[in-house]
Amino acid sequence: MAGEDWGFFERRMNGEHLRLLVNSGYKSEYPIASFDELLSVTVNVYRLSHSGKRRADAVAQLEQWASRLEKTMQQSGEFHYIGRLHTEAKLEFYYYVPDSFEDETIRALLRNEGDVRAQLYRKLDPEWSFYAYMLPDEREQLLIHNAQMVYALAHHGDQINRQRTVYHWLLFRHNDDRTGIKRSLEQLGYHIEDGKKGDPEPDYPYPLVISRQDDVRLDTLNRRVDELYGLLKDLEGKYDGWGSAMQLSLSARIKAYWRRLLTGSASSKRNGMWK
Repeated sequence: MAGEDWGFFERRMNGEHLRLLVNSGYKSEYPIASFDELLSVTVNVYRLSHSGKRRADAVAQLEQWASRLEKTMQQSGEFHYIGRLHTEAKLEFYYYVPDSFEDETIRALLRNEGDVRAQLYRKLDPEWSFYAYMLPDEREQLLIHNAQMVYALAHHGDQINRQRTVYHWLLFRHNDDRTGIKRSLEQLGYHIEDGKKGDPEPDYPYPLVISRQDDVRLDTLNRRVDELYGLLKDLEGKYDGWGSAMQLSLSARIKAYWRRLLTGSASSKRNGMWK
């Protein structure tokens, strides 16, 4: 039975900006026999966002509608929910269902939802080719990790807008590539951390640690990852993550102090830095 491994990332395709939420838990098991139809529910969010309602009210209405859709799907039969895709104009929910899946109650829901205009589509996809299209590639996996870490930092009280030293770990197959890239990194505003050691891997025995002053907002980190990933893809290099000391608000520092006092421990990574 496939588990859940949800990840959020962004992608540009044919000039369109896509936001994807995908369950990679099926990656090692798909296609699943008998679930050979792709069912999609497409919501016209452009119409909803231009309905004259406040944005918060429109979002709340859409969330309530999505909850009703989920309950109706569960009442209609077996399915595998693989994720959703969001553009400026539409929000699409994707499922794999068997041929016997009854969708009439879902169609009835869509007909009676007032401001939320949505349509249901079904098509054969026995190879789960659309799921393969949605799965993140290596670079997009890094963006998923960024989103997860930024959420964790914010959840723990980090002031993600604050500037701080952000470290990045790079790995290389060849020492010449590690040496040769340093000048390019410095021209981009990175500092070479010669005094810090990375964690070599058997196939990537030459680590390099770099840093720069940055905040840790998601768009900032995604730009840095894109920048470094682009440099490394032309070499036999690998991006191994980023880390930074947390910048806590006063209330978060007080909570962290009492937590350490009571438990005698603190969660940390790379000597107190997140990665």
